[in-house]
Amino acid sequence: MIRAVILAVLPLAPCSAAAAVPPSTVPSALDRDLAAYAVASCFAAMPQPHLKEQGERWAGAVIQRGHGSPEQWSPVADAVAAELKRAGIAQGQGDGPQAPTVPLPVMTCGEITHAATVRAAIAIARRALTVDYKHP
Repeated sequence: MIRAVILAVLPLAPCSAAAAVPPSTVPSALDRDLAAYAVASCFAAMPQPHLKEQGERWAGAVIQRGHGSPEQWSPVADAVAAELKRAGIAQGQGDGPQAPTVPLPVMTCGEITHAATVRAAIAIARRALTVDYKHP
C-alpha cells in the first residue's frame, strides 16, 4: 500500500532541487556561512568532548573557507555563548514516564539561530562581511 502511494506521488515531485526552490529564497553563501558558524559555535560550547571538538573544527572550517577576518565573525560566537548561558541546554523527557529529563544539545544548537540575540549578531556580522563576500 505504501509503495503504491509513493509511486503515485513521485511523478508530482520536481525534477531538480533548483526547480523546487525559487532563486529569491535560496540563501546566499554569506547567509549559509553565518548560520553554519552560529550552529558550529554552539556545538563548540557544549560540555560533551565529541560535540565540542566537532563544533571547533566546523567553526574553523567555516572561517577558513569564508571571507573577512575572524574578528568580523566574533559577534556571532559571542551571542551564541550568551544565549546558551541565558537559556541553557534544552531538556527532553527520558524514556518512560518516571525517567529523568535528558539534555538535548543537538536540538539546542539546531535552533540557536532562532534566538533574537543570535539573529541580531548575525545581522551585524552580515553587514561587516558583505563587502568581503562580494569581492573575495
